[in-house]
Amino acid sequence: MAPLSPAALQRGRRSFYAFNTLNSASFVLLSGSFITLYALSLGASNATVGLLNAFSYGTFFFLPLGKRIVRERSILKVFGLAWFWRFIAMSPALAAPFFVARGYDGLGFALILVGVAFFNMLRGIGLIGNNPVLANLADGGAGAKRSDRGAFLVNVSIVASLAGMGTNLAVALVIGRAAPPWAFAAAIGIGIAVGIGGALILLRYVPEPEGYRPEKAGSLVRSAREAFKEKPFRVFMEALFLLSLATGMARSFLPVYAKGVFSQGDDAVMVYSLIASVGSLAMGLLTRLLVDRLGAKPLYVVFAGVTALSLAPLAIAPGAVGALAGPVGAAILLGLVNFLSSFGIAGEENAGQTYFFSLVKPERTLDLGVVYFLVYGLGGTIGAGLGGLILDALGSLGLAQALAFRVFFGGLLLVLAWVLARMGRLARLGSASLRESIGVMLSIRDLRAFNLLSRLDKSGDPIEEVDLIRGIGAGASGGGSLPAQAGLLAYLGSPRFDVRLEALLAIENMGALGEEAIDALVAEVERQPYTTAYLAARILGKSASADEGRRERVREALRRAASAEDYMLQASAMIALARLGDRGSADLIEDALASSRIPRVRISAAYALELLGSRASVPVLVSCLRREKDPAFVSDELLLSTSAIAGIMPRFYALYQSFMEDEATGLSALGDIAAGAFGEADSPDRAAFEAALAGLLAEPSEGAPMCRLILARGADAAGESWATDVVLSEAALDPGPGYRGFRFFIAAYVLLRP
Repeated sequence: MAPLSPAALQRGRRSFYAFNTLNSASFVLLSGSFITLYALSLGASNATVGLLNAFSYGTFFFLPLGKRIVRERSILKVFGLAWFWRFIAMSPALAAPFFVARGYDGLGFALILVGVAFFNMLRGIGLIGNNPVLANLADGGAGAKRSDRGAFLVNVSIVASLAGMGTNLAVALVIGRAAPPWAFAAAIGIGIAVGIGGALILLRYVPEPEGYRPEKAGSLVRSAREAFKEKPFRVFMEALFLLSLATGMARSFLPVYAKGVFSQGDDAVMVYSLIASVGSLAMGLLTRLLVDRLGAKPLYVVFAGVTALSLAPLAIAPGAVGALAGPVGAAILLGLVNFLSSFGIAGEENAGQTYFFSLVKPERTLDLGVVYFLVYGLGGTIGAGLGGLILDALGSLGLAQALAFRVFFGGLLLVLAWVLARMGRLARLGSASLRESIGVMLSIRDLRAFNLLSRLDKSGDPIEEVDLIRGIGAGASGGGSLPAQAGLLAYLGSPRFDVRLEALLAIENMGALGEEAIDALVAEVERQPYTTAYLAARILGKSASADEGRRERVREALRRAASAEDYMLQASAMIALARLGDRGSADLIEDALASSRIPRVRISAAYALELLGSRASVPVLVSCLRREKDPAFVSDELLLSTSAIAGIMPRFYALYQSFMEDEATGLSALGDIAAGAFGEADSPDRAAFEAALAGLLAEPSEGAPMCRLILARGADAAGESWATDVVLSEAALDPGPGYRGFRFFIAAYVLLRP
């Protein structure tokens, strides 16, 4: 099957968002906290509440039945029709208040249980199509591979969160502190109608995921057995089961905790559900920026950690006593717990699903998607059902309700701690490290960069791209994360010069390079002469200097570039080699200095030799200075590089600046140094230096006295200066060095040499 066209993909995604909006709104009214409150309004026990929540996880046990059905029928029709009939199946629950009011409590609860059971059973059958439809829309059709796959999946979560928030808010405003059962039944009726509308949109407007149909001969058991032989899949399933077990317990009894321990009303519980939806939305907005750049594994671990953190206060809080006895204290605690728990649990589910799609090949998506949901459902079912039994058992032992919940949530913390320890064994699948990911999530600078990268990915205007890339570079300040850096690498392939240039400048501003960036910059050096290759070479030299392995990877490319016809590239490559400490390139750089007549190349070669710092390079520098063909600005650079190698920088730099501004001022400053070295003017040594200086600066030059002064000093303590002394003494004897700055340097060397 061909991938979906851009227009078809946009229509399909838009239709799925509409379906998701209506489906999420109806789901709020037909599951979770709302059904729990409905049952509690009729007098349900903890065991009944646990059983109702267990049904929501038990839905996944019917996925194998759905798989058998889609072998002969359209995936989308199985998905949509099962979704349609599940809302019809919920209808018996509407009659529960009628029977309970007449004393038939058992029949009333049975109707709720039957409605919820069939609702979730049909949901399980239809859910077989969820992963293929999502994967089809995320990838852009069979065989496609879109870079915004993770962002689309997160957008689906964001749409669901927004719809849930709106529904929760509406219910909280209408329901009151202690709503009668008939009010809940009326809301459930509305949820059924809205859900049916969403199912019709799914059936009519969302494209069939043709490329994700399983082979008719495929065996779910065989596929599962083969998958569990692979360690990455097996480790993921272990983490998925334990997390769903813990979160199934936690989310099922947060409403019961609020009502039982803190005596919160129905409206307050729905407000906490609204806050939970805000947590899911916040998770979605954050994950949308991060998931495609950091990868799913670190986010999976981070969100599991947030879930554990959210439950910690409940294992500590003594109940409605002290500061928590008042409405404000209770509201802050419960609001914070619901926000963080939803942030973490929704994040786990979203990151886990993204991780699953990265781990599993498309042709195995449907079969292993069944396994995924079965494991998830098994953990959640056991968690929700066992949670109610545990709480009832703790109560039967005589524990107060607040203490029972402390023990309950304390046990969940231990389970989550164990899971977090085991999640380190998950395969990385090319994701960033956990430490790096946490650093990004806590960095305003990196989040801003990721936001700009997200906008950049959607831009088709090169002018806008340049502005966005420039903003990323300006905000980096030498410390951008490697994932943010990697996000810019794609723009090195832009056909527009300005886009490539700004991308390189932004990467340079981020500091240290990652492995992927080094490879991209080496390629840039080789393929973009006369344009941006010089900048790539410069960045390689500045940012890859710390690691020996990295130096080896770029050295050969830079050595070739140091002989390029592109003089900007040649100049940058020589300096980059020097920054990398490549002493083996010294001969190549010296040859370029001696043979080139291009000022940029000669200046860069001199600076590269200065960075290498070998006194063996002094002769070639001095031989160039003895010429009179170079412009003064080139000779000045060569002089400063020679002075650095000779060991008299930075004192010579300040002295030479004075000489360039005004020769008399520079000579006066040199005289002050001579006075410090030889004493007052009547000193024989001082007089000899003054005479030698006058002869060196005369026209024509007479350098023999200065030559004798240089050689008379002898070698320095380390014995390193002798070769330089000889070279400069010979230069002093040469009547050729007409550049007066060079003569001034020779005189200064006598005074400043270590």
